[in-house]
Amino acid sequence: MSRRAKVGVVMAGYVAAFVASDVAARLYNARVAGLPYDTSGGMYAGGQMMSSLAAFLVVSLVPTLMALWFLRGHKRFWNAVAVASLAFAGAGLLAVLMPLVFHTKTTHIAIVLVGLLGLSQLLGMPLWFMVFALFAFLAPTREARRKLMLAVAIELVIGVCALVHWFVPAPPL
Repeated sequence: MSRRAKVGVVMAGYVAAFVASDVAARLYNARVAGLPYDTSGGMYAGGQMMSSLAAFLVVSLVPTLMALWFLRGHKRFWNAVAVASLAFAGAGLLAVLMPLVFHTKTTHIAIVLVGLLGLSQLLGMPLWFMVFALFAFLAPTREARRKLMLAVAIELVIGVCALVHWFVPAPPL
């Protein structure tokens, strides 16, 4: 398959995802239009947005995976993905462990942002674990696979930190 055909297939997949998103939004609107009038217009709009976004994300998985598969032969791309994944996981681990260093409430914006990154890593660990494992499966070189497997291992450590954070009781003050 030519490069142009591969790009066309992936773009057609994303167009299909946008169409599915629009259809889901219209179906949600048609279903909600029959409900009695309420003052919760913002809630209806939020539900429509989530329905539309869910349809887009599910349908766009196919072209995204196809694009990753088509890029399988590009070693530089996968090495860059592996390095970025490792940097992201490492920064997340540092952010998760940061509360062990700063015990007081801080108002410095950089420390607050690092704390937010730590929280997002704690909550997003299952997603990042699956994404990095999928990337490790798709990576064409041993070097990229090793880096991605290290990122997977770091995400597992973050998962253990999340379990300790939420399920081990804190000592009394």
